[in-house]
Amino acid sequence: MVKKKKNDIYYLDTASLSVKKVRVSARQRLLKLLRYLIVGLFLFGVALFISINFFKSPHERQLEKDLSVAEARYRYLSDRMDQLNEVLTDIHKRDQNLYRMIFEAEPPAPKAVLHNNYSEFKENTLASAIISTSEKVDKFANDLYAQSISLDQIFELARQKEEHMKHVPAIYPINKKNSRMSSGFGYRFHPIYKTLRMHTGVDIAAPQGTPIYATGDGKVVVADRSPVGYSGYGIVCKIDHGFSYESLYGHMSKLNVKPGQKVKRGDIIGFVGSTGLSSGSHLHYEVLVNGKRVNPVYHFFLDISPEEYLEIFEKAKEVNQSLS
Repeated sequence: MVKKKKNDIYYLDTASLSVKKVRVSARQRLLKLLRYLIVGLFLFGVALFISINFFKSPHERQLEKDLSVAEARYRYLSDRMDQLNEVLTDIHKRDQNLYRMIFEAEPPAPKAVLHNNYSEFKENTLASAIISTSEKVDKFANDLYAQSISLDQIFELARQKEEHMKHVPAIYPINKKNSRMSSGFGYRFHPIYKTLRMHTGVDIAAPQGTPIYATGDGKVVVADRSPVGYSGYGIVCKIDHGFSYESLYGHMSKLNVKPGQKVKRGDIIGFVGSTGLSSGSHLHYEVLVNGKRVNPVYHFFLDISPEEYLEIFEKAKEVNQSLS
């Protein structure tokens, strides 16, 4: 008896009225196998398509989450850069409109902004956020560098200004308590010639021997009795303060400095007297800027209260007889 296999196929032969086994050729078996393979590949392709397009792997989900966080972070950084630029703009305005006005300096020439090439990011998913934020960072870095240079210049100007202010004639040349303003700058009656003449300084009446102070740092260029070019001044001292400033002290009774000597503001350079063309004990005080005599009253500001200044200013305006 022939043992039947599970996959054997039989058919009824009506001619012989017997059951016979169907014989399958190798070609038929191969075609059948190919059909199974094609159907399997098709089903696998459908499953893969659905999986790729409708279902995300854990790795893909994590990447999406990371991209979302990165995008939010770029937005935050962009906003922060806007805020920092506002602060830098405010510093720049103070620099241009305040500090340089105080120090009488021109603003520095604007620097060219350096632009980097961001083409490498154009295909990036976050291209817009990356390029926008990068441009803001680069601009901020350029502006910050330029402002840093400007502030270095301001620091140097401040240092020079401090040195400058030490040399500006800026104090009352004798003690205010035992002196008084007797005649101011402008046309006054000369005490000797009795004519209206230009009075190129101020007269401050004070007792004989009252100390006279240098009104700013500088170097003594004249210290003598009636030197050439200073007729009528008696014993006179002139200080070159640098920075286009000079001060002159006339009708002194005695000198306390010599030509070429360096002095500091507040140093005693001599004493009040009545030498030269003078009608009484006083100090004749002048201030020169760029060689031109100016009203010394405008240079009394470091040791004078507003009330004292107003009193001196009003007295100096009187058209009266000068003491020299």
